[in-house]
Amino acid sequence: MTEHIFEIVIMLLGTAILGFLIAWFWRNNKIEELEQYIRAIEDKNNRLQAEYNKIEQKLIDCQTEKKKKEAVIGEFEKRLAECQANLIVSDLNLFKTESEIKKIVKPKKQSKAIKSVKTDKISDNLTKIEGIGPKISSILKSAGIDTYKKLSLTKPTKISELLIQAGGNSYNRFDPATWPNQAKLADQAKWDELKKWQDELKGGKKE
Repeated sequence: MTEHIFEIVIMLLGTAILGFLIAWFWRNNKIEELEQYIRAIEDKNNRLQAEYNKIEQKLIDCQTEKKKKEAVIGEFEKRLAECQANLIVSDLNLFKTESEIKKIVKPKKQSKAIKSVKTDKISDNLTKIEGIGPKISSILKSAGIDTYKKLSLTKPTKISELLIQAGGNSYNRFDPATWPNQAKLADQAKWDELKKWQDELKGGKKE
């Protein structure tokens, strides 16, 4: 009887030891798997962090470049505004000077025979038309359009053709749509009305 009890105790002890060993190996295996999983997550996190740092640096570079370009554009717009203001002042001074000269220099009386004969103007200052500069004025005068009257009677499409023929395709950027009507006001000496209209234009075009 004692021998049977001893065998049962030995079997129970062996079972306990075997269960302990199985549990210990299973636990170690699970711990190793978890450690591997954690390392994989940490590696992935490091890669994502590195990519995020690169993207953040690119964003900072883009913002810096944007600020530089905005500064350049702001300086250019400032200079353009100064040039436009100086041009307007020059035009006003020129207009005042011409008006004062006309008041001082009175035209001589002409005979009825002479008054009945309508003479053409020699030339007009076409640069008073918004959108026309010295170069375009020279091109138009070379084509025979040298007075406000002639310009007012010329179609915008014809003006564009003349500019492109003389200066090339770069003159496509100019829009002469308002030039004839501006010239008509100038020919009629409606300077105040012309000036008011020109204030609404930009480069000879409606804004």
